[in-house]
Amino acid sequence: MKILLYICLIFAYSQVGLSHYRYPFYGLSDDAGTTPRIDQIFIGRCSDYQASHTMEHEVDCHELWMTFSSVFANLDPCKVQTAGYDKFIEKSSVPIPQDGSVFWSGTYDFTHSYVKTVGNLYTLEDVLPGYLVNSLTWCGQEKSPGINYETCSDPQGCNKNNTYDFWAKMSTWFAKSASGSVQVILNAGRDPAFASDSFFAKFELPNLPHDKVNKIEIIVVHGIDGKDNPKCGSGSIKELQSLIEQYNFAWTCADNPGLIIIFTFRFNFYLTYQKE
Repeated sequence: MKILLYICLIFAYSQVGLSHYRYPFYGLSDDAGTTPRIDQIFIGRCSDYQASHTMEHEVDCHELWMTFSSVFANLDPCKVQTAGYDKFIEKSSVPIPQDGSVFWSGTYDFTHSYVKTVGNLYTLEDVLPGYLVNSLTWCGQEKSPGINYETCSDPQGCNKNNTYDFWAKMSTWFAKSASGSVQVILNAGRDPAFASDSFFAKFELPNLPHDKVNKIEIIVVHGIDGKDNPKCGSGSIKELQSLIEQYNFAWTCADNPGLIIIFTFRFNFYLTYQKE
């Protein structure tokens, strides 16, 4: 039965591919402007999400866009009050099923393919607030049209700070919404596999609710990029384990457990195919 399940998962994973996923925009490149037609993309994603998910209440997609864009549109980047994003998060928040929260660091493509194939697991980018803006870039300006489509680079770095603050708020909300057992997936080929300045370390782990979360499952993925650094109980993974204990959470740690081995193999096969 397990072998049959593995075969089915390999096939499903091969259908997912990686082209559907782009790295989330936690920072701004020097020459990137606001994503063209961002309002249409945002509203379209909002409608698609509601059509494919059971919602507790209907969301007005146009109103949600106005709530989101009003934080930065028609404003000098250094005058943006990122506290305004709290209202957007409140209006777009959705419940996360128990045992369904998955955090990641250095494993974006891998984790999202894994989550989509296994089912009933969710990253921040899979639920409505994150799904709406994942991989998008945005920034405002005082002159018409109020949104800067040319460049989001500014001398003071205010746009980068605004974007960082936004995702920090999103990560905090996602962590506070978790319950039951949660997973964090790390890349052993990355140095360090667990970074003390990562979003998980700074915003997610500290905001996991003790009255709802009973265990953190650390999954260390080996062989994604041919490198293999720390294992459970060593290096930066050991640092993470100690940090989790400081926050008084129970934890488990596994190196390439079960299905992860299958995904690692398929992930590397896909990357090799793409290079040829």
